[in-house]
Amino acid sequence: MSTSTTSQPQRSSPAVLDMPPMRSLADLLTRVLADPALPPQRARDHASSLRRFGGIVGRDLAAIPASFDTLRPLIASVHPAAHGLSLKRWQNIRSAVSTLLRHYGATATHRRLACHLPEPWYSLRAAVTDPAMQRGLARFLRYCADHNIAPDAVSDATFTAFAASLATGTLVAKPQRVERMARQQWNRAVAAALPDWQITPVPVTSNRDDYQLPLDRLPPSFATDLAAWMRRLSGADPLDEFGPARPLRPSSLKTARGHVLRFAAAVVHAGEDPQALNTLAALVVPERFKGALLWLMTRRGGASPGLIEQAKCLLSVARHWVQAPKADLERLDKLVAKLGSRRKGMTDKNRARLRAFDDPKHLLALLTLPERLMDKADRVAAPSRREALMAQTAVAVQILLLVPLRRLNLLRLDVHRHLCRSRCGRHAVVHLVIPAEETKTSQPIEAVLPEPLVRMIDHFMTRYRPLLTPDTGGLLFPGRDGGCKHITALTAQIERAVRDHTGLVVNPHLFRHLAGKLSQQFDPGNYELSRQLLGHRSTDTTVTYYTGQDTAAAVARYDANILERARTLRSHVVGR
Repeated sequence: MSTSTTSQPQRSSPAVLDMPPMRSLADLLTRVLADPALPPQRARDHASSLRRFGGIVGRDLAAIPASFDTLRPLIASVHPAAHGLSLKRWQNIRSAVSTLLRHYGATATHRRLACHLPEPWYSLRAAVTDPAMQRGLARFLRYCADHNIAPDAVSDATFTAFAASLATGTLVAKPQRVERMARQQWNRAVAAALPDWQITPVPVTSNRDDYQLPLDRLPPSFATDLAAWMRRLSGADPLDEFGPARPLRPSSLKTARGHVLRFAAAVVHAGEDPQALNTLAALVVPERFKGALLWLMTRRGGASPGLIEQAKCLLSVARHWVQAPKADLERLDKLVAKLGSRRKGMTDKNRARLRAFDDPKHLLALLTLPERLMDKADRVAAPSRREALMAQTAVAVQILLLVPLRRLNLLRLDVHRHLCRSRCGRHAVVHLVIPAEETKTSQPIEAVLPEPLVRMIDHFMTRYRPLLTPDTGGLLFPGRDGGCKHITALTAQIERAVRDHTGLVVNPHLFRHLAGKLSQQFDPGNYELSRQLLGHRSTDTTVTYYTGQDTAAAVARYDANILERARTLRSHVVGR
């Protein structure tokens, strides 16, 4: 279809404007087809875009309210690759729907180009040369021009009204984010003292919901006691009879410290004097503990899994570090028990994401993704960093598909330390060996890597890794400044590639759940095989997470047998 569907319709005729109010996209379609001001081909193009939109989101047009607020989450749930659409085609459909809603709906506004801004906004816009500032202010400048707001009249309320207009009159995915960016760039313009910009700064609120107090607001003795507790958890004294059986890892130590500091802040916010918190023991006095829990529950709207984890951490402090009296421990136990228990096993979100792989098309798209990514990178005769990152993503996804590692083990893979070759040459047997001290469960990982994966790794190390770092080490995922790439960067890299090429939402850890699901499909009920594959310490963990997957596989086999039996009996009865 022509991309002209995204252009502005002509002014509607009085007959169309006098029609009943629009309640759904079906009403919008009726208006488009009944508008004599639209050329026939243009009307057909707009109608086609509306019908295609309904098919993509999986709803009848009559069931889709004609409002931007309703359409925004529907659009956010769609990725074009999952529907066989190019990104450009999907953008055209979205643009057509947005344009028609604005034209025939209550917000009949037209998008201005920067060159069409009236004075003084045109001159002020011309003074902006920074690309980030231009992008961040583009929508806001058009809003001010459309509403006849002068530059010196812009205030905090102007930006608030701008955010409301984005939410109710556009399909912008995150209106609050666009407004916040506009505030930031507006203040940058103030700081830069651009010529002719007689403007004042506006407040920018923090997105962080952080109530933690600085440690220096608490008595020095509290910090001393906290540091001593952290040393015990770290295993600094290996013979400490009260220390943990296994020293905590740095990430776990950071989490535990954060739990204590945030709980101390909750105690203060609940009305306690900070100077009264002289040691960790002051946090686990039952009345203070209860007051802090009530404050946190009010703030979070109930007992969240994070709050349960935090309360259990403080309970551990009371039991093992403070060694509180038995009566106090019993009261604390009862308070924590009233919060409920944290749900064990796979989350509903991950179960929903795994259901996509019951569709063979989706499963095939993911299984063949590494090969497609590497082929795409190899087609470039002189690869750049872009192709190198594409090849690196191919390697990461292929490893996760064949050897479902945890994120940190994947991130820290070093071909010199973790790949053991039986001999030189391309036909050598290659083992992946990760020692116990480097794994979460202290269970060593050892696996023979398939030859296609070994070839892909060798190809990446030879052709693409030098484009990412001058370092000659063996890290598969090196950072720009040495060491490993940041885990957040690698996670985003994998998620973006999977989403862009398959339309699926898959994070690195979901590959482990997919491995458990597929292993139960291959051999329902064989939890020991799944346990060994995933490196769990206990079969109970495997059963907790994947008990539903073997049930689904068993039901599928039973259904196949029932259908086959029905066909057999039908032919037998008909043959009589």
